[in-house]
Amino acid sequence: AKRDQCKDEYLKIESTVKDLEWKIEVNVAKIDKLTKMIEMLEGEKAKTIQQIQEVEEYMRTITAEREAVNAAFLKAKQEDQDAIDLLMAARQAMSKFYKKSDIDMGPIQGSVKGVFVQQDPEFAVSEDQSPDAVFSDKGKRKGESKDIVSILTMIIEDLNDE
Repeated sequence: AKRDQCKDEYLKIESTVKDLEWKIEVNVAKIDKLTKMIEMLEGEKAKTIQQIQEVEEYMRTITAEREAVNAAFLKAKQEDQDAIDLLMAARQAMSKFYKKSDIDMGPIQGSVKGVFVQQDPEFAVSEDQSPDAVFSDKGKRKGESKDIVSILTMIIEDLNDE
């Protein structure tokens, strides 16, 4: 009986030892698997951090570029506005001179529509009669001045459209 009891204890101990060895083997395999997974995830983490840095650098670059483009746009816009103000002052000064001198320039052309419509010349006398020798007055160039004022008006409209 003592012998059977020793054999039973020996088998029980051997069974427990084998069970624990198997559990150790399984746990070592699990640890190896988890270690490989940790290494893989750390590699992905490093790649992701690098990609984030690249994206942030790209964002800084395009932000700086956008700010430069916007600054150029605002400068061009200001220059256009300054040009409009200057042209309006020139047009006003020229118109003021002709109003002050009581010279009628006729209607001012305000837009590009109808620019190419030509008017036929009007003859007050016969085409065969020679002209009188009359010196020109201060309103002689009112047609050219009217054209200049019209051109200034069209340029101002074009700048406003931009």
